[in-house]
Order: sequence, then structure tokens, then C-alpha cells
Amino acid sequence: MIDLLSILSIFLIISSLSVFGIRNYKLATYAYSFQTFILVMIFLFLYKTYSADELGGWAIIAFFTKVLFVPAILLRLIKKLNVEHEDEPVLGFYVSPIVAIAFSLAIAMALYPIYLKFSLIKEHIPLIASITIFMIGIFGFVLRNSAIKQILAYCTFENGIHLSLALMAYNSPEIVELGILTDALFAVIITSIFATRFFKYFGSLDVSKATELKG
Repeated sequence: MIDLLSILSIFLIISSLSVFGIRNYKLATYAYSFQTFILVMIFLFLYKTYSADELGGWAIIAFFTKVLFVPAILLRLIKKLNVEHEDEPVLGFYVSPIVAIAFSLAIAMALYPIYLKFSLIKEHIPLIASITIFMIGIFGFVLRNSAIKQILAYCTFENGIHLSLALMAYNSPEIVELGILTDALFAVIITSIFATRFFKYFGSLDVSKATELKG
């Protein structure tokens, strides 16, 4: 019987694929916020089930930084640039999500037994989910040309790292957790600035147009 944690993990994968596949920037950003909210719920579930006090703090911090602040930054960027939809990605809008989820799940199934050996919390489906969404984020870099979608891809694979850490080493020093969250927040701020400058120069968010580096 599938328990609540497994259901949340499955929804985490589905929401990650939605972030990857949705063309509309605002909807993709909302999907990311929902994805991270599910991650927060998983942290709270693990906190209660395994008496992992650290994860309670992780959930609170992640809620404010990644459910609220990061989407707010991206929505502000989208409004500032007045863009709605991404340009045609590598392999097209329909094939690229299929490729991403197929290869991500295959890699996750191959690697999760190794992860399981080193995990403090030995939950199979959440471990598979953590690797899957990490790989979906990686494929987001490879298969999506939009600067905004690549920022969302970074946020997605960072969530995969965050979940892996929660399962494998939730008792890590707090500085590790703080580093992950601040890294994500400042990375989004910096890449948003780059995206703005890129859009002003090229009139597009399609990073494939940047074929030359000029000093």
C-alpha cells in the first residue's frame, strides 16, 4: 500500500515535469512554487515520522525562501521583460519532456540502490524522486533554450539535492542547509540579472542565439 510520503514523492516528480514542460512562464513558476511546497510537506512528514528536528527547521526556511521569495523574483522578472511563452526547445515541446522523464527515471532506478546504502532515512520512493527531479533539472539545462526555463531547471535540480540531503544526511551542520538555501536564492537573483541583460541585447531569452562571446 502506498503511504502519504510516497504519494507526495510522486507528486513531486509530476510537478517537476510540469516545471520542465509548461511553456507559459508564469504557470511554470507557479508549478515550481507548488513543487517546493510539496518538498516542504515531505520535510514535515519526515520530521514527524523520524523525530528529525532539523527537518522541521528546514521546512520553515524552505517555505519562505523557495516557496515565496524565489517565485516572487521570477514573477517580477517575467513582468519586467513582458514575456509569456518560451521559444521552441531542443527536440520540440512534446518530445523533450518524454525524453527528460524517461532518462531521469532510468538513471534514478539505476542509482537509488547506491543512495539507499548511505541514507539515514531509508525511504525508497522519495530517494527515487530526489534523483529523478535532479536529473529533470539537468535535462532542463540541456533541452530548454529559454533563460527563464534554465533558471527554473536550476531550481528544480537544487530541490533534488535538497531532498537527497534530507534523506541521506539530515543531521548535517546547519551551515550546510543555510548554504544550500542561500546559494539557490542568490543564484536566482544573479541569473535573473543576466537574463535581463541578455534580453536587452538579443531581444529574446533564447540562449542559443548567443553563439559568440564578446569582451
